[in-house]
Amino acid sequence: MTQKFCPLDVFMVNRFQIWMIAWAVLLAVVPLRAQDGVVFESAQDLEAVTQRLQSLEFQMQQLRGGEFVFAQGGGFERTPTVQDVGFGGEQHCAGCAKSYGACDCTTKAGSGFPTVKVTGFFHLDAGFYGQDAVNRATLTDIEDVVGFRRARLAATGNVTERTSYMMEFDFAQAQARFVDVWMQFKETPVGNIRIGRYRQPFGMAELTSVRELPFLERPTIFALSPFRQTGIMFFDTALNERATWAISGYRYLSDNFGNVYADTGGYGLSTRITALPVDYGDTGLLHIGFDYSYNDPGRDLVQFASTDGFAGNQNPNLGLAGLSVLPITAIPAFVNTGAMPTSRTNLVNIEGAASWGRLLLQSEARWARVELTNGTTNIFPAAYAHMRYVLTGETIPYNRQAGAFGRVKPLQPADLWCGYWGAWEAAARVSYIDLNGTGLPGPGRRLTDVTLGLNWYLSDHVKFQFNWIHADLNDPTSGGSQAQTYAIRGQIDY
Repeated sequence: MTQKFCPLDVFMVNRFQIWMIAWAVLLAVVPLRAQDGVVFESAQDLEAVTQRLQSLEFQMQQLRGGEFVFAQGGGFERTPTVQDVGFGGEQHCAGCAKSYGACDCTTKAGSGFPTVKVTGFFHLDAGFYGQDAVNRATLTDIEDVVGFRRARLAATGNVTERTSYMMEFDFAQAQARFVDVWMQFKETPVGNIRIGRYRQPFGMAELTSVRELPFLERPTIFALSPFRQTGIMFFDTALNERATWAISGYRYLSDNFGNVYADTGGYGLSTRITALPVDYGDTGLLHIGFDYSYNDPGRDLVQFASTDGFAGNQNPNLGLAGLSVLPITAIPAFVNTGAMPTSRTNLVNIEGAASWGRLLLQSEARWARVELTNGTTNIFPAAYAHMRYVLTGETIPYNRQAGAFGRVKPLQPADLWCGYWGAWEAAARVSYIDLNGTGLPGPGRRLTDVTLGLNWYLSDHVKFQFNWIHADLNDPTSGGSQAQTYAIRGQIDY
């Protein structure tokens, strides 16, 4: 790794050399000053000079990276680093109940906390529609759109070695709304703990970051998900990171600011378990998972809806009237149950994925069981399967903490003047959802999407995505219809 040059390093020497030079200067200066009639009249004078030299050394070390702190009784002591204890090594700390790897429990407040890192990204989308006559009569004429789907800023960091936070907000939809706002405690006796507003542990597609989506939107099964709610979650990895587990309790439904207003019901539970029966790292693995969610919606209303896989600058979480700051208007919902009166819903999801280096196959199947207050029970099925193949040879990484796949990182960032084209990935997906049922306030409908995508990764932080979506919609009244969507996205993140 190339080491950055710092001009101060030319003048910086180690601690022993600093003291030798300082005392040599002192011994030379004192006799000269004594000839002028200025001498150290007491030990206090000499101590004052010594303290001044110590302060000077401390400032010099701060310029070199802040590796030294004042020690009790005078002098300095070096703060421990990962290299001191060995990465993954253990060091037992006095007063601690356990041994921690690469840490020092004696580190005092002020040793670098709190920390803050500013991150962000945006999605700039453009979509163009083609509809047949029946589809236009069923959904109305869908306008072409150019807009910012997301524009997020976040601050994340630590307030102690094991207490972290995240505060992320989205500015793309008229008014800034909460995204992830939580505190987290790691390595507790019950695993990691997260409190606040966060993505619920339900679904592989849901736990894939929007920065790393292989398509412009998540598949249509996303409509049957609790997604972000406000609550508390316990989670961790197991079996040397070949498995993950998570369980979360939360208030349900929350608005776009993490708030829940309900005094009857309004609670939910989600849990997820994943495993890697076959694990050869990113060169090849097999992922399986199971998810379950029980929800008792506040105000006894719940709604499922989805577009065809492109949302433009609209929020795909329709929510309920008064609970969503901007429901879909420019791009209508292709399938929609309407606001269903219910006291409970049950969601079940099964995950499967297999990767071989540059090739990935991933699929999920999901069912929502909704018991209406009039005694009617409806079951809504949904599923998808997608394939990803990296044309330029890079592998598709697997995030072992999240139990989901990440983005492609080009071996060579794009530089067209030098003949480098970054990384290119081809993707295809089939997505299905059936929201037809009995006693629904909305139109229901059944939707099957076929999406072809091409992703261009210019660097680790810049990509463009191209999607063609063929939507086959079936309405109980008007029958079958088709729509074509041509969409492009530009993304930059940091």
